[in-house]
Amino acid sequence: MPSSIPALSFVFSLLSALLCFGLPAGLGVWVCRRHKGAGHAIMIGAFCFIVGAMVLEQLLHSLVLGAVPNLRQNPLLYGLYGCLAAGLFEETARLLGLRALCKRDAAPDIGLAYGVGHGGIEAVMIAGLGIVNNLIVMYMINSGQGESLVAGYTGDTLTLAQQQLTAMAETPSPVYLAAGLERAYAIALHIALSMLIWMVVTKRLPMWGYGLAILLHALTNLPAALYQTGILTGIWPTELLGVLLTAAVVLLVVRLYRRPAKT
Repeated sequence: MPSSIPALSFVFSLLSALLCFGLPAGLGVWVCRRHKGAGHAIMIGAFCFIVGAMVLEQLLHSLVLGAVPNLRQNPLLYGLYGCLAAGLFEETARLLGLRALCKRDAAPDIGLAYGVGHGGIEAVMIAGLGIVNNLIVMYMINSGQGESLVAGYTGDTLTLAQQQLTAMAETPSPVYLAAGLERAYAIALHIALSMLIWMVVTKRLPMWGYGLAILLHALTNLPAALYQTGILTGIWPTELLGVLLTAAVVLLVVRLYRRPAKT
């Protein structure tokens, strides 16, 4: 049972929380000031992520892993499946959401706002809430209330809880910044992919743009999937690869956006 958590771990966790909550909020305010319909698009983006990724995609995982229980034993195949499933469900949700939005307003800022909503709610749900929980636990440990965190636990449950708190204390402080940085470039990715799908919906690009979005989404998810399955080791090389792939996607989308529209 740790007696304290390094102050730098708390600071880096706080910075990650600010990125997960503050970056989407700041982008949301900015795009709402640019375009009067942006607030609605942000909400639709968030809603489509929840339905597509958190409900329907998870249902697929339950069905697939129930039918193919040995899939987890093949890390590469399992990682590829997870990346493609995420790309398919999130980009399909993005396509449907933007198609509905663009019937009323097809301005580029609608695509931008959708991306803020999609990436923002993902940042909050996937990382932000967990980081806030970690901050509360860190504060309690450093204020001498650590024992209350495991009060009522006995046996193996107590041992596991103590091991988890010890692991939190022993984790290198910079690692706590990784979650926030990952969400920051993930938001950039979601904005780029939203603009790509926006170009499909507004017919600046043919339907192959939708397939491209699925593949690009899967590709950029691959480093994290390979890290989680143990194929890639080292969190910072994994994050660097994620940044580079995201930057490549952003540059590609910018180039497609700047192409003269076909008439």
